[in-house]
Amino acid sequence: MIRSRRTLMTLAVALAASVAGVGFVAAQADPAHGGAPASVKVMEWNACGNNSACKYYEDPDGLVATMRWHMLNHGRAADAAIFEETCGSFAKKLEHDLESHTGKGWDVRFAPIKLKRTSDPSTSPAKKCVRDRGQYGTMIALPDENTWWDTKYLPSPDGKEWRVAMCATVPSWNVKLCNAHFTSPGEDPDGKFRPQQVKAYQDFVAPSRFQVLFGGDLNLASPVESGNASGGVNPLYDSFVECAQKDASAPRSGPGTYYQTNPHDNAHTSKIDYLFTDRGVTHGCGTPGGTVESSDHRPIWMTADLKG
Repeated sequence: MIRSRRTLMTLAVALAASVAGVGFVAAQADPAHGGAPASVKVMEWNACGNNSACKYYEDPDGLVATMRWHMLNHGRAADAAIFEETCGSFAKKLEHDLESHTGKGWDVRFAPIKLKRTSDPSTSPAKKCVRDRGQYGTMIALPDENTWWDTKYLPSPDGKEWRVAMCATVPSWNVKLCNAHFTSPGEDPDGKFRPQQVKAYQDFVAPSRFQVLFGGDLNLASPVESGNASGGVNPLYDSFVECAQKDASAPRSGPGTYYQTNPHDNAHTSKIDYLFTDRGVTHGCGTPGGTVESSDHRPIWMTADLKG
């Protein structure tokens, strides 16, 4: 982190013509907020960093560079990002890469996924990435003014991956940013644990004195896609607005994020990645216009007005 560079910033105002999703004109920095931005752009991406089927399995430095590239391109650069399927050794590399390309200070926080072999996360072993790349888990990248962050291990099946949620705050934005990666269908074939994870994650995120921006790879299809009118991710839609919705009354769906075919085809994707914020917040949503070859997921991003 570059501690001499703090949080005063001017944010670029542009959207690439190739961006798909809800339209949004990003706001300039607002003097009434003491120089804090009037809006922030947050990206969500499952980077597929420990999967032999993905492009950068043998090239972790290439993956870190791609994570940074997606953050800083697609129109306006992201002000923060949440990532899943990452390795602990990626965190400092991404932090330094972002700082060298932006001239700003960053913090990249990492939370390990454990293997649930005891009743206490502190005594359960962490899942490891291949080739000595550290522990396997999730990350949040945000400005280096961040000092508070925390984790919560979610209800997960015994003997399987103990999934984790993490949150961190950006005081000048008055934002609490959170990330989670829910259990895969293969480890939860009866769908017993993911609804419990929805509730535990929501309880970890809110209520909060901060505006919340949260999401992740929740491994649950959107209500419209799944036909599930009450379970699944519906409790999150009941209390918040999702990136792809114009407002809380809009359909509970959005562009697909998980590729269902190989070669990748944006027309054959399922929405299992999400970004939510408080209801009533003016926001926009985007996804890459072209196919993404570096992961089996597409990034999504939300540009949200700050409530001050």
